[in-house]
Amino acid sequence: MAKPPLSIMGLVRDKRLEAHILALLREPKTLEDLHLQLQPLHPGLRKATLFALLVRLRREGRVLFCEGRFLAGEEEGADV
Repeated sequence: MAKPPLSIMGLVRDKRLEAHILALLREPKTLEDLHLQLQPLHPGLRKATLFALLVRLRREGRVLFCEGRFLAGEEEGADV
């Protein structure tokens, strides 16, 4: 029997991190600002890992990037 690629705890951790990110991005934030605010909740989070997650969320349309800042995506499909 093959092992799943990620453990259940890993998936829960990822979803919790995504929820924190989207909550913080109600207001536009730079990568550095977001990383500083997430450090107390996720002490092992590296800036590169956070950036990779933001890129994935942007591809999914859940995060926008404009003028050097990230913002939670909108349903109307704002121009980026």
